[in-house]
Amino acid sequence: MPTTPSTDIEVAQKAMVMIGLEPLTSFTDNTDEALVANTIFEDVVADCLGQHNWNFATGQKTLSRLTDVPVDRWDAAYALPTDPAVMQVITVTIDDAPQRYDIYERYIYIDAQLNDDVVLNYVFRPETQYWPPTFTMWVIFRLASVLALSVTRKGDVANSYTQLAEAQFRRAKARDSQQVTTQGLRLSRYH
Repeated sequence: MPTTPSTDIEVAQKAMVMIGLEPLTSFTDNTDEALVANTIFEDVVADCLGQHNWNFATGQKTLSRLTDVPVDRWDAAYALPTDPAVMQVITVTIDDAPQRYDIYERYIYIDAQLNDDVVLNYVFRPETQYWPPTFTMWVIFRLASVLALSVTRKGDVANSYTQLAEAQFRRAKARDSQQVTTQGLRLSRYH
């Protein structure tokens, strides 16, 4: 019985089988398929993760304030988390209120007091085994589209998988949005 892929290799294998290629055993196999898969796999995943604030790929951390004060424009600098690495910042908050910020290098620059708890909400790349099935299928269709064009040189097959990927993206996004409590409007800021 088929199962949802739980490793990067399994995701790539399913995409390859869908377009009629032999599945690879490793991203370092000595084949054109492995070269293409190894070259584009993480780029496709990063692009897919960047298309939406996926609940399964969203994290929240309190940031660590740096001792050095920024040279200009901001009161404080905070280090971005490295484990897991931040792919995209969603919000930076103090006392649950969104703040203005800039990102320079690997740091968040913000106006904050010394005793403020600065919280970062961000998108990261979760391990493949934690992807929901709808997202996994979207990545598989996206990979199949790229592999069909770059390895088999079949534009019509690539276009078919691109259309399947677009439909799957909508399904994955709808399913992901059902994974949280409906957010009510916060009216206290308007009183």
